[in-house]
Amino acid sequence: MEQKTNSSLAVSLSGGGHRATLFTLGALMYLVDAGLNTQVTSIASVSGGSLTNAFAGQNLDFRSTDSAGFRKEAAIPLASQIANKGTFLAPLSTKVYIAILLLTGVLVFVPFFTDWMWLVRLAFFLGMLFVFGVVFARRGRVCARAFERTLFSKNGRATRLRDIARPNIDHVLCATELRSAEAVFFSGTFVYSYCLGHGIPSDLNLARAVQASACFPGGFPPARIKGAQHSFTGAPNIPGCDAAQKRELVMSDGGVYDNMGDEWARAFTGRVKRWPELGLGRVPPDRLVVVNASARFPWVPFSYGAIPIAGEILALKTVLDVMYLNTTNVRRQEIVHSFTPDKPADPATLPSVLVQIAQSPFVVAEAFAKSKDPAGQRARAVLNTLGNTKDEWAKIAQANATVGTKLSRFKRDVTVRLIYHGYVVSMCNLHTLFGDDFPLRPQMLDINQFSELVQ
Repeated sequence: MEQKTNSSLAVSLSGGGHRATLFTLGALMYLVDAGLNTQVTSIASVSGGSLTNAFAGQNLDFRSTDSAGFRKEAAIPLASQIANKGTFLAPLSTKVYIAILLLTGVLVFVPFFTDWMWLVRLAFFLGMLFVFGVVFARRGRVCARAFERTLFSKNGRATRLRDIARPNIDHVLCATELRSAEAVFFSGTFVYSYCLGHGIPSDLNLARAVQASACFPGGFPPARIKGAQHSFTGAPNIPGCDAAQKRELVMSDGGVYDNMGDEWARAFTGRVKRWPELGLGRVPPDRLVVVNASARFPWVPFSYGAIPIAGEILALKTVLDVMYLNTTNVRRQEIVHSFTPDKPADPATLPSVLVQIAQSPFVVAEAFAKSKDPAGQRARAVLNTLGNTKDEWAKIAQANATVGTKLSRFKRDVTVRLIYHGYVVSMCNLHTLFGDDFPLRPQMLDINQFSELVQ
């Protein structure tokens, strides 16, 4: 099939732990199989999606790879690692760390079961409490080290952020800088934030940048990264962005600011106007694929609401979850309404398609199937290709959307099912909404085609 050669396609990959890593891997596989990777000029990612993005950037040139190359260099090793060992819990060093953490946690309570002098017991308790706090605060570093050992090392050497620099494509890892309340974008050729301006990757480890993108609040503490190494060209007249702030970045999960990673592509044109050096050698995207693997928000019974103090603290957590949910809802609605297929696009809007883990491949196709426009014809082709599998796909979507947000090992069948789902929903949604240059591949509706990825 003839592909558009003058199109610039941006891709964004959401957070969601290993669930997102695998679902977004399926989406990238579809783009490669369809020959559309040659159009991709940026892949921006958050958290679990950053594992996929950085691993692909480390192992191959995404724009020039083919199906066999992508499977061999990216899909098989990544899927096999998650299915067989996971990431955070896989290395021996993590297991030793957890053992030390548990030991110090137990030692904190030893004084309560002894007949020592009260002063000795108090000193021992406070001392061990301090040690436990220090050890507990190291879990972010331990996670980065685990990422390095399981995914981000080549030939016995830790991969640097600058090592994922590739011609004509940016692999962008999105994190949130807490003091400036701004997104920070890490790539192989630059580091950028609105507040601090344009910088260089320097010697920052790729695993450290990925962990900064993935240190979700509560699970991991904010990552502290030396800012001076990036030689930022500071943004003038922005309060707070002074030399002291540049010395250290306080980074949290990219999902705190934007859990779908679409901010990089959607604001690219305006960003280049402010910092022209970001535009050198880069083409603004004319289409965007947003792969959203965020878990479905569960029903919260709120039975703890009547518990004094504790109930209010837990309620506050739920309030924060609701606030987060509504910010992502607004983003999803903007994406859905960003354009109407087969009609002229608003020049001020980046046409975008949403690929969601909570949906089966029937959802978008059924929404357009009654249309007489070409999008309706494509939607009907999707439904004919899918056949009588609606109930089966509804079960797959329900199962995948409720997979936990974690960094531990997944079962083989769950690993395969997530990749399969990401591939097929991407294929069906993109064909329906973006057109025939995103082809249907009926042979990939067989889940057995994906089983070979786990070895």
